[in-house]
Order: sequence, then structure tokens, then C-alpha cells
Amino acid sequence: MQFPLSKKKRFSVIKENLKALNNFHSKSICLNNMPTYIWLEPTNHCNLKCIMCPNGAGKIEIDKGYMDYHLYREIIDDIQAFASAVTLAVSGESLLHPRFFDMVQYATQKGIKVLLNTNATLLNEKKAKDLLKSGIASISFAFDGFNKSMYEKARAGAVFEKTLENIIYFLRLKKETHRKSPYTTLSMLKLGLGTVTEKEKNDFLNLFNGLIDEIRLRDVSTWGDTFEGTGDFSYRHNEMSYPPCARLWSTAVITWNGNVVPCIYNANHQYVIGNVKDSCLKEIWNSEKMLTLRSSMLNGSYMHLSPLCENCIVLGTPPIFGIPSGIRLTLSDAATNALGYRFERYALSLANRMVNGQFSSKTILQ
Repeated sequence: MQFPLSKKKRFSVIKENLKALNNFHSKSICLNNMPTYIWLEPTNHCNLKCIMCPNGAGKIEIDKGYMDYHLYREIIDDIQAFASAVTLAVSGESLLHPRFFDMVQYATQKGIKVLLNTNATLLNEKKAKDLLKSGIASISFAFDGFNKSMYEKARAGAVFEKTLENIIYFLRLKKETHRKSPYTTLSMLKLGLGTVTEKEKNDFLNLFNGLIDEIRLRDVSTWGDTFEGTGDFSYRHNEMSYPPCARLWSTAVITWNGNVVPCIYNANHQYVIGNVKDSCLKEIWNSEKMLTLRSSMLNGSYMHLSPLCENCIVLGTPPIFGIPSGIRLTLSDAATNALGYRFERYALSLANRMVNGQFSSKTILQ
């Protein structure tokens, strides 16, 4: 699988991540590394009412909109020197953006690997063909249920058979056109919605044999106390927490209106660090508000600034060989640039064995 990063940039990305790890362990808050993994939000609009998402559950209190394409290009130009990967998704369904495919192509041309998380309900034949041609590196299809009952309880507004048809069509088209990319994952949240027989599960998984690269089961976030105590679905209760959150040392999140927030769970922009319309990301990365948040992570007072960290699945995942969860994400991405996504899949499997399945995701088909 070919990625758009040059050899020089691949080496630079590894170097930035090693600096991030060193800064994390030395408890530095003003960093000499830049984030190499960035979430960019094309839109926070969504076409579904998913029960485990603040957007779908009607808990979004901020304005909704679409990222201006000119702003998007300015962001990509700003980050292209250090960004390895951009995930074009945060709180909404990215395929709703009228210039989504232009976004993918522009970032790819600038030497940035583009990833997508999508509910796949809008993935018709035309979009499937456009997506294959766009140069996108990886797609994760959110499909939470082995049967119709489980899926439609979780993804309110979606139809099990139609979404499944969209995904299978895309995967078959990829295979028929002999394309090695994008890397494809079916992502299934462990929501505890109903029961599934072993036959149903096996029949479902067999639909993807020879078509998909990987199927993963994932733990569910409570988005701080947003869904705490809910009876609508099950979620993981952290037995332990492992702060500080290393994502503040290695990743960044930019929302549709240019706000920079600490992580993807800031759906209501509860803690805005800055805005890329006013400052470049390099300035925001070591701004006063970012330094304050990193410092609070180190001294244990972070819940006052970021209550969304409560019961977070990232903080609840233990470090391995001194590498915290947040930086494992970016180091894995850096290694993937050279070794391909099979390395990430192998590393995830190994890590789950080492920590007795305490990781937030687990591969069940590959």
C-alpha cells in the first residue's frame, strides 16, 4: 500500500513522535514537537440519531455548520510540514460535506495520509467510485450490530440491509478494480443491545470474508458524564485511570469553525484552546490555554478544566513499555507509514495479549 508521504517526511514523523514521548516523560508542557496526527471536522451535522453519540442524542448545544473549503486548504497548508495523518471526522457525518472528495484529494496532494470514519448510509454507487478514486488511505465503517435489531437500536434512522449493501458494494468494487487502498475496517461498538446467536454472528462475519481488511470491536465512551448512568446502552467502567493524557503531547483536533479543542470528545467545544482563523496551529500548540491544560494533567487537577476526561477510554487504557495510550496512536501511525496497516493490526493484537484484553479495541476478523 502506497502512502503520499515522502521518505524524508516519514523519518521526520518518527522523530517528532520520539520527541513527544521524551517530552511526555520529562513532564514538559511547552513542547518542541508538533502533533503528527490531526482530526479535522468537515461538519458536525449528521443524518442519524445514534443513541451513544451526543450529536444523535440531541445533546449538542453549539452551532452546526460545514467547514469552509478555503479555510480547509489554509489548515492543510499550515500543517503539511509535520502532519502524517488527518482523520476527516469528529462529531458529524463527513460525507454530507459537498466538497468532501476535494478535501481528500487536496490533503493527499500535500503529502498527508487521509482517513475517514463514516456511518456509510450515504455511500451510494457514485460516492463509492469517487471515494476509491480520491486517494484516501483508510476507511472505518461504523456498523454497530451483528443483526438488524442491534444495529437499528444503535443507529437510529439507518436501515440495516441498506447500509450493509452500501458497504459490501464498496468492498466488492475495490476488489474488482484490484485496488490495494484504502485499508478498510468495520468498527463495531460493544453496546450490549440485545442478543445475537453464534450462527447470526458467523453468518454476518462470513459476508466480509475476502473483502474487508479487518473487523474491530470497540469500547464505548461516555463522553465524560454525558451518558454516565444511562440505561440505553452499556459502556466500559474504568477500573483504573492512567493520566496524564498523552494525546495532549501528540495529537490535535480542529472543528468545522476553526476551533482547536483538546480531543474528539469536546463535542460542545467545552474547552477551546484557540482558533486557526486567528493563529496558526504551531502558536496554538504552545499557547497559554494549552500549557495550562497540560500542567493540570500533570498535577492531577485536569477534571476542573476538562470534566470530559471522566471515565475516558483513552485514560483507562494502560501504558505498555512506558508508552502511553495517546502516543501509541501516533507512533503506530508513524510505523504504518513504513510498514503498512498490517503492522498496526499485529501491534494491536500483541498489545491486547500483553494487557489481558484491556485495550479499547480488539480485532475479531482479519
